Amino acid sequence: MGKNIYDMLNEVEIDLSEYEREDFTDIEKRKIKNKFKKSIKKNNSIYKKGIIAASIALLIIGFSVTDFGNHVWANAGTYVNTVAYGIGNFLGIEKDLDEYKTVIEQPITKEGVTIKLNEVILDNNQLIVSTTLKSDEKLEDIFTRYFGSVYINGKSASDGAGGGSKQIDDHTIEEVMTYNLNGDFSGDLNIKLVFSDVMINGNTKKAKYVFNFKTNGDELAKDTKAILLNNTFTLENGQNITLEKYTSNNIGQRIYFSKGSKGTDYDMVLRGHDDLGNKVEFCMSSADANSGIFKLNNIDGNLNENAKTLTLTPYAVKFPKKSGKMSNDFKQVGEAFTIDLSK
Repeated sequence: MGKNIYDMLNEVEIDLSEYEREDFTDIEKRKIKNKFKKSIKKNNSIYKKGIIAASIALLIIGFSVTDFGNHVWANAGTYVNTVAYGIGNFLGIEKDLDEYKTVIEQPITKEGVTIKLNEVILDNNQLIVSTTLKSDEKLEDIFTRYFGSVYINGKSASDGAGGGSKQIDDHTIEEVMTYNLNGDFSGDLNIKLVFSDVMINGNTKKAKYVFNFKTNGDELAKDTKAILLNNTFTLENGQNITLEKYTSNNIGQRIYFSKGSKGTDYDMVLRGHDDLGNKVEFCMSSADANSGIFKLNNIDGNLNENAKTLTLTPYAVKFPKKSGKMSNDFKQVGEAFTIDLSK
C-alpha cells in the first residue's frame, strides 16, 4: 500500500446518518462521533473524499475492543443479505423519491471489478449517486474505495464529494455519494460520471469506468422551499460566517453560508431545537475557502413536519494543524437565532 493506515484513516469520514438509528444508544453515537469526526484534505478544502460507513467494526482497528465494538460487529452482519439500492432507504429518508430519480442500472466490468450505476438524483447543486461495486477478489481491507468525477454538458462540474458505503458481502459494496457541483443546473443535462483509480484491498486499479446518462432536477427544484437568512457570527480568528439561505425538500434540510475572508480553519455545527422541543443539529457537510453547507443530521430522526420554527446556536472548533486528531471541544461562537419555517 502506498500509504500507511494512519494516513488513510485521516482521509476517511464516518457519516453517522448512514447507520440504522436503532442500532446505537446515545452513548455509542457519541463514542463514534468522538473517534471519527472529520477528515481534512491537505489542500485546506473540507470536501469529503471518502466516507466509509460500511462495516464500522473494521474501523475500530487501533482502538481498544469494547462491548460497543462487538455490538456494532453483530449489527453489521444484518447488511450481508440486504441490498437497498434506493437512495432514500440508504440515507434514512422517509419521503418517496421516485419522481426525482433517474434509474440507470448499468454495470461495467474491468479487471475483475464491476461497478454498477444504480440511480441518481439531481438536488439543485448536488448530484446524489447510488452505485454497487462487486469484486472477484475477496474484500479483505476497509480501504476499498472508488471516487467519481462529474462532467455536465462536456465540462468538469464536480468540486468534491461525500457519502457512505455498506459492505453487503465478502465481494460487494454498496455506496451512495453526493457530488458537489460548481454551479446550479436546470433542464435536461448530459452527464458523464467517470470512476478511476479504484482501490481494492489497498491496491489501485487503473481502469476507468465511464457512465453517460441524462437527468433533470427541475421537479425537485420546484419542490424545494428556500428561506433567505441574514445571520452572521465571528470565529475566534476574526473570520465572519454569514448564514444566507435555508432550504428544505424531500432529500433533507440545508443551510448555506459564506465567509467574510478566505480560510478553512474551523469545523462548525449549528445546534438547537424546534418549537416542539425536538433537538436538531446541522453539521458542516462541505466547505471551501469561501463558502459551505450545513446539513441536518438525521441520525436521531428527520425534521418534524409540524415544526414551525428552528432555534439554532453556532459552535466551532479549530481543525488540528499537526496531530490530525480532531477535537470535540466545540465552543459557542454566536448568539441563538430563529428560522421561521412558516414563511
